[in-house]
Order: sequence, then structure tokens, then C-alpha cells
Amino acid sequence: MKHLCLILSILPLFSQDINKHNISLGMFDDKTGFSFIGYTYDIRQTKIDEYFIGGGTMIVGFTGSAGWKHYYKKSKLSFYSVLSGQAVIHMGFSGLMPNASLGLEYNLSKRTQVKIGGMGAILLDGTSVDAGVLPFVGLNFQR
Repeated sequence: MKHLCLILSILPLFSQDINKHNISLGMFDDKTGFSFIGYTYDIRQTKIDEYFIGGGTMIVGFTGSAGWKHYYKKSKLSFYSVLSGQAVIHMGFSGLMPNASLGLEYNLSKRTQVKIGGMGAILLDGTSVDAGVLPFVGLNFQR
């Protein structure tokens, strides 16, 4: 845990000036997985790529994530994919969850988007492997 805190505190030092904070509300999330409220920080951002770290909660569980978001078409209605690795803690259960998402993002304003799509995940807890595909929908607020 000490190493994770150290990494999360040092990573912002290597980032560019266009860093962004993102808050997501909705049913699941493309970046933070099983969460109703998620926060991500873009540690590096280009015109079509974002590299992020973040966390989310579903009230009885928590996910920590790191990954890459790539835009295939970036405009008012954007098409993108997300690849991320997540750590999941839920009521005594903990495991890793690699995640891949495809989504559409509609810009309501410069800092607010509606996201909709699907995410595929594999949940690894050391004793079993579960896989599935789930939809997600939510609002994203950038700061």
C-alpha cells in the first residue's frame, strides 16, 4: 500500500500541462469498472489518447484503475476504446479485473459528456475466473 501511495503521488510530476480531473456518475464506468461514482486523473493526454489513474465506488465496493483511452473519432459525438487494469475490493472479496470498453461520448458542453457503451471484463481472484460483458451509461464532468 505504501508503494501505491508513493506511485500515485509521483506520477503527476511527470505529466503535461493539459492534465484533467474527471468525475463520472452513472451505471458502471468505462474507466473505473464496477462503480457508480468514479474519479480519474489524466496523467498524460494527447489529441486522441489519454493515460489515466483513478478509483471508483459502488458504495459497498471499491475499484482502483490505471489505463489508456483511445479516440477513433473525436468530435461532438466521439467513438473510443479503453483498456485498463483494475483492483476490486468488495465486501471481503478482492481481485484483479482487466477491462476493455467500447463507447460513444456525446459532448453536452465543453466540460460535460454523456457516455454509453459496453465493457468486457475478466475477474481474477486467485481461486476462480469469471468473465462477462456489461453495458455502461453515465455522465462525465471534466475539470
